[in-house]
Amino acid sequence: MRNKISRYSLYIILIAAFLIQLLFLDHIKIAGTKPDLLLLLVVFFAIFFGSGAGAEAGFVSGLFKDLYSLDIFGVNSVLLLLIGLIVGGLSPKLFKESKLTQGLLVFASSVIYLTIHYIVSSFILKTTYVTLPEYLYGLILPSSFYTAIFSLLLFPVLINRYRLKEDAEYL
Repeated sequence: MRNKISRYSLYIILIAAFLIQLLFLDHIKIAGTKPDLLLLLVVFFAIFFGSGAGAEAGFVSGLFKDLYSLDIFGVNSVLLLLIGLIVGGLSPKLFKESKLTQGLLVFASSVIYLTIHYIVSSFILKTTYVTLPEYLYGLILPSSFYTAIFSLLLFPVLINRYRLKEDAEYL
């Protein structure tokens, strides 16, 4: 059985996360990076509500990022939509309650998202100021690790809010 979330709740959470990301997360930077709250939520919705909710959350989150940033318009929307679809497709095969699984999925999703974003941007703009290894060690890995750690704090709150704990089976 698949859990459900209303579009209204999904959009309210994403809008709130976007505002928190813009207004507050700059103040809790570690090593020059901050957690990507929108990516974290895309992974959460994909794990617990399926690929449809993950893709929708990904597209909307990417649209927020595209509208706010001076980046190539549409890249964030497409990449986060794909992250939501892929993680949502994997979710039936995963033990969702595992903090290790949750953290690894957030970390891997962040690494993939940031790496592909760098490659696509480099290809389209044909100008790079840092090499991929410099970008990988300077931003991708620290940011992905920070986002994964942050997910371990936020996922339990959201799991309790939406009562997503699986019922214990008694013999």
